[in-house]
Amino acid sequence: MSADDCATITWAINNYSRYWQKFDEAVVSPVFSIYMPEETKWRLMWFPSGVIFFLDCVSFYLHRDKDCNGADNIKVECSLDCLRSDGSYRDVPFTKEFRKNERQGYSIFLCTIRKESKNLQQDILTLRCRLFRFNGKAVEKTKIFVRTVFGVNKLLSQLLIRNFNSLEPDQTQSFVIKSESKDLTKGIKLAVTDENKENICFDIDCIDRDMKSFSVKIFIIDSQKRKIDFANYECWSDSGISSMFPLKIPKKELIENKSRYLPNDVLTLSFEFTISTGLSFEDKEKSPCEYDSHPLPDEVTESLRKCVCISHKNLNDCPCALITDLTSLHEDQSTCDVKLKTRANTFPVHTAILSARSPVFKAMFSNDMKEKTNGCVDMSDLQDETVRRFLLYLYTDQLEDLTWDDALHLFKAADKYAVISLKDKCSSFLKSNLNLENACEALMLSDLHQDKNLKESTQNFILRNGKVIFKSEEWKCLVDNNPKLASEAMLRNWNEE
Repeated sequence: MSADDCATITWAINNYSRYWQKFDEAVVSPVFSIYMPEETKWRLMWFPSGVIFFLDCVSFYLHRDKDCNGADNIKVECSLDCLRSDGSYRDVPFTKEFRKNERQGYSIFLCTIRKESKNLQQDILTLRCRLFRFNGKAVEKTKIFVRTVFGVNKLLSQLLIRNFNSLEPDQTQSFVIKSESKDLTKGIKLAVTDENKENICFDIDCIDRDMKSFSVKIFIIDSQKRKIDFANYECWSDSGISSMFPLKIPKKELIENKSRYLPNDVLTLSFEFTISTGLSFEDKEKSPCEYDSHPLPDEVTESLRKCVCISHKNLNDCPCALITDLTSLHEDQSTCDVKLKTRANTFPVHTAILSARSPVFKAMFSNDMKEKTNGCVDMSDLQDETVRRFLLYLYTDQLEDLTWDDALHLFKAADKYAVISLKDKCSSFLKSNLNLENACEALMLSDLHQDKNLKESTQNFILRNGKVIFKSEEWKCLVDNNPKLASEAMLRNWNEE
C-alpha cells in the first residue's frame, strides 16, 4: 500500500503559544467526515498540558464522534504526528478499535514539544492524522485541511505611582487598565508586601471573562524616559482569582536610586499585556493540495501567476480581469454591508470578502459579536492609509509601491487580523530593505510579533554591521528599552561560532 493511499487530515493551530488549556484540557479540531462507504465523523484532540499529571508532556488523540454512523466498533489503522522544525513528519502507524464517542492515540506525545513550539514558523502548530484502513479495507483517498485560531489581543498602558516614598507596607493603590476599544479591562492593584524585603507586587484581577491567559512585561520608565525591563510573567486566568507578581527590584533600591527611578517621587511603570481571548476561528478549509490531481491549463496557470505574484507594482500593471472586477466591487459602495471605522474616516466593505481573507473577520461576522450587530468594526488603532492599503490587498491580493513605514504598519495589521500571506509579504519586504538606521526597529517588531525569519535575518544583518550599529543611537535605545533582546542578538554571534 502506498503511503499516499489514505485520508490525510492536516490541522493548523494559529497563535499556538497563546494556548490557555491546563492539565487534561483539550484543544479540539472542527469535525471532519470520512466515508467508508458510510459517513463517519471524527475530531482531533490536542492536550497542550497533557493528561498525565506528573509528566511534562502533551497528548494527541483521534476521537470518533458520538453521532457517528457506521458500526459500533471500527478497527482503524492510522498515524498521528506533528510537523517538525525541519519540515518533516515521522509517521508511526498504529491500529486501534474505536467505539462511538471514544478516543485513541498518545497520552505521552513528544515531551519536548513545548520547547519546539517556541520556534514555530509564524506561531502555527501543524498536526497531521493519516487514516489508512477501516476494518481491513482501504480508506477513500482524500485530503482535508482544518484550522483553529486562538484570539490574541495586545494591550499597552502606563501607570504613575505618586508619593512613592510615602508608601507603607501592605498599603494598596488600585488602578484599572482599559484597552482603547474598551473590550478588555484588567484590574491592577499595587501593594508593598513583605515588610522585610519590601518588594513591590502587582495583584492582577481577572475582570474580563473572555481572558483565558496572558503574559505581561513590566518596565520602569526612568528619568531619561527609557524603558527598563524588570519583570516578565505568564499566567492562566481564573474568574474571581487574582495573580500576584513581584517587581524584581526592592523598594529600597528604587529609593536609593531615586534620581534615576523616582523623579519628583513618582514611579512610572509601563505594562505590555499579550492576552489570549479564546477561540476566534475554527473551520474546515480547502487545502491547496486538493488540486494536485487536476492541474490547471498552462494559460490559466500563467494568468494566475501574474495576478497573485508577490509584487509591489501598481494595480494598473496587472491584466487580470478578476482583479479589475474585485476592484470595481471595492469601489462600488452600494453593495457594502459593514464599515471599518478609523479615527477620521469610515471605509464601507463587504463582509464576504473580509471573511474569506481573514479568520478574525470571519469570526466577527459569523458570531453574534458587536461588530456584526452594529455593522461597524473599530479600527481606530490603524492609520487611514494603512486601512486603505490593507483593503486593497484583501480585495485584490496586490500591494502598491511600499515604503518602509507602509510595510511596518501593514505588517502589524496583517498580524492582528491573521492575514498570514500579507504578513509574509511585508516581512519579505522588510528583510530586503534593512539598513543601518532601521535594523533595530525591525528587530523589535519581529520580536513583538514572533516572526522568527525576520528576527533571524535582522540579527544577522546587525552582526554583519556591528561596528556601525553598536555605536548608533538606535542601538543604545534598544539596549536601554529591551536589554534582553539586545543580548540575544549579541549572543547569536557566539552561538553560531
